[in-house]
Amino acid sequence: MKKAIIAILIVGFAGLVAFYYLGGFNPVNYTVKPLEEIKLYGLTYRGTPQDKGLKTSFQEVEAVLERNPKATMHTIYKIEPAGKLDTMQVFVGLDYWGSESDSAWELVEIKADKAIIATVTGHRFVMSRPKKIKKDIEDYAENKGLNTQGIYIDRLLAEDSVEVIAPLEK
Repeated sequence: MKKAIIAILIVGFAGLVAFYYLGGFNPVNYTVKPLEEIKLYGLTYRGTPQDKGLKTSFQEVEAVLERNPKATMHTIYKIEPAGKLDTMQVFVGLDYWGSESDSAWELVEIKADKAIIATVTGHRFVMSRPKKIKKDIEDYAENKGLNTQGIYIDRLLAEDSVEVIAPLEK
């Protein structure tokens, strides 16, 4: 019995250390910043998360990203899936500079004077869930007397760093 308790404590402690090491206790920082018009170009995927089309959309955008090292990948989940077989709709795109756009790609423009920016860091296995970040952004906006447009743009800065941009109503 004592060995089982010691083993459970060791495994629990190792789990906490791993969670800490991967950035699980990193705080999410929320700020209001001025925002210029956001122009993105990319592809919209509609289907299930298991479909190959989702992977293909990301791969096509990543291929263009490799040719444009100054660009940043963005995603906008228009319909989020509740499960693996539910329909989703996501826009995957890059910063738009007016060149090298494929005619099959679409241009997305979002206008706002200000936005709430949530900075999330940590390994993807321990990052806060998108629903929690969105709820926290809405709570932050409410506390500041602001209203979001209901659009959440994930700006993928690195594998362990994401900015969630929530444009505010004018």
